Amino acid sequence: MREFAFTVTYERGADELMDVFIDHPGLSSRTVSCHATDDAMWRVDEVTGPEEALAAYDGVLSGVTRCSNLRGMGGCTLDWRYEVLEETPTSRLVYSQQSEGPGCRSIPYLVADHLGDGVLIHAEQHGNEYVWRILADDDAAVSAVYDELERNLREGLSIDFDHIERATNWSKHGVDDAGLSPTQRAALELAVEHGYYEQPRRNSLQEIAAMVDIPTSTLQYRLTSAERHVVESFVGDDTRFDPASLASAASQ
Repeated sequence: MREFAFTVTYERGADELMDVFIDHPGLSSRTVSCHATDDAMWRVDEVTGPEEALAAYDGVLSGVTRCSNLRGMGGCTLDWRYEVLEETPTSRLVYSQQSEGPGCRSIPYLVADHLGDGVLIHAEQHGNEYVWRILADDDAAVSAVYDELERNLREGLSIDFDHIERATNWSKHGVDDAGLSPTQRAALELAVEHGYYEQPRRNSLQEIAAMVDIPTSTLQYRLTSAERHVVESFVGDDTRFDPASLASAASQ
């Protein structure tokens, strides 16, 4: 199996829902599951971000009537429904289903139509970028997919084809180590690079945020989320706290 990847970039105003991600850098989404047939495409997306970003996302999502960045490329009207399966103040798990038809084909449909059965699709969305990763057979003819994608891009969208290589890191559905999103990983890398974890601390979060020109609250949210993912991954669900071990360590 091999992976090919491409990134669709959106200009502001090209898509109302994508504008929410552009306006809220701390907001990101990734696919949990995605399937497409001639008649419909359905998927589950995990969306995470600050409360105010998710409130804006909820408001736009409830009014979707045309193909948008999460559901297609054509911008045409569609039959579409969604349901929030799980909800916390900083996350949503969203099931959605849309109609498929000539003139309004989703990216998953175009990929499956050209590559056939057995294809797996992963997508991540943040800022103005929608990054797609496709797992397919070694002999899959991906050039036809690239041509079809370019022909179907509407105004305000551009596409860059990133790579074709041996499949890697699909055990975690394409997310980074410990389940990190790209924005969370970037926040951790910034913190390490600028000495946030050093003793004494070389730079504060406010100073690091100013260096990269993002709001301190955005950096704080991304870093806190990343730290939580890393800690939960390290500790695991089956870990049991032993007070005696803590007392023993403290006495040494």
